[in-house]
Amino acid sequence: MTAINDDVDIAVSFVTRLPERYRVSESAIEVPGRLTRYGLSEVVNHLLGNEKPTPFDFLIDGALLRTSLAKLALRLGKSAEATLCEYVPALQPPKAAESATCEEWISSIDGSWAPAIVTGSFDGKAYVWSPKGKLMCELDGHCERVCAVSLAPPAGDAENSCVVISASADGSVRAHELTVTGTKCDIGEVRVFKGHESTVLDVASAIGTRLFASSSVDGTARIWRLEGGELATEKPTKKRKKPSKMTGGDDDDDDDAENNGLGEELVLNGHTDQVCAVSWESSRVLWTGSYDHTIRAWDVETGVEKESNPTNSSVHCLSVAPSGNVFAFGGCDRFVNVWDPRESTSKACLKLKSHEGWVSCLRWNPSNENHIVSTSYDGSVKLWDIRGKVPLHSVTTHNGKNFAVDYHGGERLVSGGDDGNLRFWNVSSTLDD
Repeated sequence: MTAINDDVDIAVSFVTRLPERYRVSESAIEVPGRLTRYGLSEVVNHLLGNEKPTPFDFLIDGALLRTSLAKLALRLGKSAEATLCEYVPALQPPKAAESATCEEWISSIDGSWAPAIVTGSFDGKAYVWSPKGKLMCELDGHCERVCAVSLAPPAGDAENSCVVISASADGSVRAHELTVTGTKCDIGEVRVFKGHESTVLDVASAIGTRLFASSSVDGTARIWRLEGGELATEKPTKKRKKPSKMTGGDDDDDDDAENNGLGEELVLNGHTDQVCAVSWESSRVLWTGSYDHTIRAWDVETGVEKESNPTNSSVHCLSVAPSGNVFAFGGCDRFVNVWDPRESTSKACLKLKSHEGWVSCLRWNPSNENHIVSTSYDGSVKLWDIRGKVPLHSVTTHNGKNFAVDYHGGERLVSGGDDGNLRFWNVSSTLDD
């Protein structure tokens, strides 16, 4: 086996999963080991005969190339005689697009719905924005700041309708039915959910069900049915006795329960400090992150804790990938932590270091599970490919702390923070349509 260093030529076979017009011969060719991704991109473009170069990124054994080819091959134990190198389209740097100004700090963003974006604000309202950043309507009712927002599907099949769920420091959660027609919003039924004994820090709807989860400073997470709570127009009822689980109870309560066994709420007890984040692995499993330095998984049918995993610091934000197989979390340790429960202990957690302040929000790209976006109190937004260890791109987006970021589709980002600005960014690959 020939020892690898930057002065050695390495036999490389270029492979790709891209369409035929981006493919080159897979026969091995020798290239200088000192080449980085830029040099390899020039080689592939030459082989393709491109007059206008297309930037590519490169993977060896699933690891993203961010050094010289020789250094990565050496780290992976490759020989100079045969190295398989996969090329993929490079992600362009974020380009500033529209922006909008709010009167108060922006605490949270949900960009998962194509017709509109929803933000939570420190003025106690949720705001609905068009994809171009035009304010469409305000959703009020809370008497303290909105800490988190989440979008849930409507009861029917209308593509232009959704339910906006907002969590507040007033200890309540509100759900507004919303219909968007063009740039017009129609607000329907509003339901209020009470039970938490302190600030509600996070909220997340479950894909494919009429359930959502909330978490609080009171140390609990809760599961709710969207049909539960009480209408905002109704006279408030007496506060219900707080259950620890809703899998049993009196026979009278069972008569009102849904067929899935859940009552109006399911309380998840076990954390020893405030629960800052909730995220769904599936409609049956919820993950929670807490200041008690743990991340826990829960069976939402029984309320039983399935597993508890220690972390090195307080967990401030948590996001499960769309597949449910991998999740990321962050907090005061300034790392973007990517954890795969399927891996062995030594490979389970990838720590991505670049932020200089608390990591305040993480979101997976809905179109590419290798990509994640993070934001921080350092005022930056960073785009990552979890197959590498350094950011793909980093931009300073706000003058102050960033609290929220989300994708709006696979090629748009929306961010907000304590400067009151809602900013849109275009991110896309370098491939021609």
